[in-house]
Amino acid sequence: MATMDPLMTPLGQMLLEEITPVVMLISTPSVEEASRKNGLSFLQMLTPFCSFDNIDVPVRTASDQPYRLHKFKLRLFYASDVRRPDLKEAKEQLKQVISEAGEKEFPDSNSDLPEINLELSSSSEYENTPSWFRFLNKELVRVASFSDHEAFDHPVICLLAVSSKDEQPINRFVDFFNTNKLPSLLNDGSMDPKISKHYLLVHDNQDGPADRYK
Repeated sequence: MATMDPLMTPLGQMLLEEITPVVMLISTPSVEEASRKNGLSFLQMLTPFCSFDNIDVPVRTASDQPYRLHKFKLRLFYASDVRRPDLKEAKEQLKQVISEAGEKEFPDSNSDLPEINLELSSSSEYENTPSWFRFLNKELVRVASFSDHEAFDHPVICLLAVSSKDEQPINRFVDFFNTNKLPSLLNDGSMDPKISKHYLLVHDNQDGPADRYK
């Protein structure tokens, strides 16, 4: 019996897509304004650069076991989205997802059940997983993000983006990481506020040469 690549299983795909390092993004209105010229938010513009395929990087686990990394992904979140989930809202969202997924999976409630069972029995173990279950799993991970009982969604890096159009860009970088502007989860000790910070100066060529802002 041939073994399946773990990354090709529903669980492997979910881990690769959802249980990955989080980058917290804080940007100025000028940065977002420049991005909207392309019909995208700044986060959406950066997202394609967060997936790395066909790499071959040697790494070691916490127990010093070597292995090679062939795929890697980062998840981007605006600082305003790094917050505890509203449980009532999450439950309602999941109910809606289940209802919509069920309607897509079985649009005709009078479907021939024996025929459906026959189709499932002829499929492989992973193909037997209903499409609605995979969608529900992904939505469940999303609505439970930034909860008190897990650290998968704790930001490991903060990316601060300032536009060259902003007055005193260096001062804006400093002001950005003022504790009053950080998510409450970083201020109340639920997440480590001493995360690594990276600074990005964004310039729109339509505003003229970059050296005019020096």
